[in-house]
Amino acid sequence: MSEQFGRTGQPQVAEPTEAHPPQWLMPLRSWVRSRPGGPLIWKIAISVVGAAIVGLGLLLIPLPGPGWAVVFLGLAVWATEFVWAQRLLRRGRRLLKEWTDWLTRQPLAIRGLAALLGLLVLAGLGYLGWRFLR
Repeated sequence: MSEQFGRTGQPQVAEPTEAHPPQWLMPLRSWVRSRPGGPLIWKIAISVVGAAIVGLGLLLIPLPGPGWAVVFLGLAVWATEFVWAQRLLRRGRRLLKEWTDWLTRQPLAIRGLAALLGLLVLAGLGYLGWRFLR
C-alpha cells in the first residue's frame, strides 16, 4: 500500500465526504434535522450565520482589530455543515502556520519590513475607505 505525501512531507489524510459539527452542537443539529423541513432549515441557518460572520470579518480586515480571526470564525461556522468550508479552513490554517513559521525564521530586518509593509497596506486601505466614504 503506497502513501501519498503532501508538500510538507507529511502523509496526506483522506478528505472527508461529510461535514461533522463539534460534539456540543450535535444534539441541537439532530433535534432540528428531525423536524419536517429541518435539514433544509439547518443548512440555510448555517449558511446565513456563516455569511454574516464572514461578511463582518471582511469589513473589519482593513480596520485595526481581529478581521481575519472573524473571517476564520465564519468559516468554522460553515465547516460544521459544509465539507468545502472544512477544506478551506484547513488550508487557511496551514497557510497561516507556514507564513508565521517562515517569518519567525527570518532576520529582524525582514520581519520589520514585513510589519512595515502590513502597516502600509492597512494605511492604504484606510485611505481608500476614507476617500470612498467622503
